[in-house]
Amino acid sequence: MMDRIMNSLSYSRTEWSGSDDGKNTNNTDPTTETTANTTNTTSTPNKKSLRVLFLSSDTGGGHRASATSLAQQFEVLFPGSTYELCDIVQLDGPPPYNMLVKSYKHLSAHPHQWKLVYSVSNTRAYEMLADVHMKSAMERAVRKRIMEKGPDVVVSVHPLMTNVPVLACSNITKETGKHLPIFTVCTDLGSAHSMWFANGVEKLFVASEAIKGLAMQRGKVPEEKIVMSGLPIRYDFSVQATNMGQRHSEGGGGYQGVVRTELGV
Repeated sequence: MMDRIMNSLSYSRTEWSGSDDGKNTNNTDPTTETTANTTNTTSTPNKKSLRVLFLSSDTGGGHRASATSLAQQFEVLFPGSTYELCDIVQLDGPPPYNMLVKSYKHLSAHPHQWKLVYSVSNTRAYEMLADVHMKSAMERAVRKRIMEKGPDVVVSVHPLMTNVPVLACSNITKETGKHLPIFTVCTDLGSAHSMWFANGVEKLFVASEAIKGLAMQRGKVPEEKIVMSGLPIRYDFSVQATNMGQRHSEGGGGYQGVVRTELGV
């Protein structure tokens, strides 16, 4: 399922680059958003619709943009699917994690402070401490929230929303007798925080060999669980990328010329 979604949407930045402002106009609440029936003309009929829960946070546009891109493709491949974006750390997390969005805005304006916080939090000692703290403080609340939303699949696109959700989904599976799969899509390309790599996920989708190596080394994620997929991009970009093919080939260059002519640039 997720392999099909990622294969149809993902391209590395060396092949294609696009941008998304990460906004979703269907709901203005940054902690939880629900959207249904994203229309696309390439829908595959007779596929079961799915309720998809994305775990993300407004700490930069990339996480939300990736979730939105994936959600649109769920609708393409599984018509009638609905999705929701939820910031479980802001809603259920203990201090200081529940101040993540506010802190990010401050730190992004003070790069030296950001570098310090990132460096300290990316150590093995801090990772172990945060893992115990977050699981003990918020797993029950996260489990309850996920059960209330009743998703068929959970997808994390944020490093602080992997370890606790993995445990919560495992406990939900035990309580209900129905398997609730959870996947992680790492939205970083060259380097990534160690909190991304919870190895209890069904699969971990990464964009580069560097991230794959970190996942195996820092997170002890088995290689068979790691999928090299590239970064998810918005569906409209993926269509253009597919039509273009290899951008530096003769056909790719010709297609780019046609697009420039159509756009008048």
